Amino acid sequence: MVKNYFLSVIKALVISYILSASALFVLAALLYYLDIKSEQIRIGMLITYAAACFAGGFYIGRKVKKREFLWGLIVGMLYYSIHMGAVVAIEGSLPYQIVPATALALLCMGSGMFGGMVG
Repeated sequence: MVKNYFLSVIKALVISYILSASALFVLAALLYYLDIKSEQIRIGMLITYAAACFAGGFYIGRKVKKREFLWGLIVGMLYYSIHMGAVVAIEGSLPYQIVPATALALLCMGSGMFGGMVG
């Protein structure tokens, strides 16, 4: 029983990161070829993170069928935790980025929870 939940969460995270990587690749290509402003890229990144967490939450909501919002929240939280762990490992932690990181955490958790409820 726990193994099924664990595998479903892992699959939801893989789906989220595949969607995220492909969308960020498209954003990078747009930046290269069209010379888009950085603010437009930031908006695209936020939409990408929200859509990826929504997709993961939707998948886990379809699989678990019980307390979907909670499982979507867990997927969004894990997505954010892995993302921030990678950012801290690569760039290091900067204190002035705490507020945007908190907003991103709320965005990931909220969209994952919404995806779970819709699923």
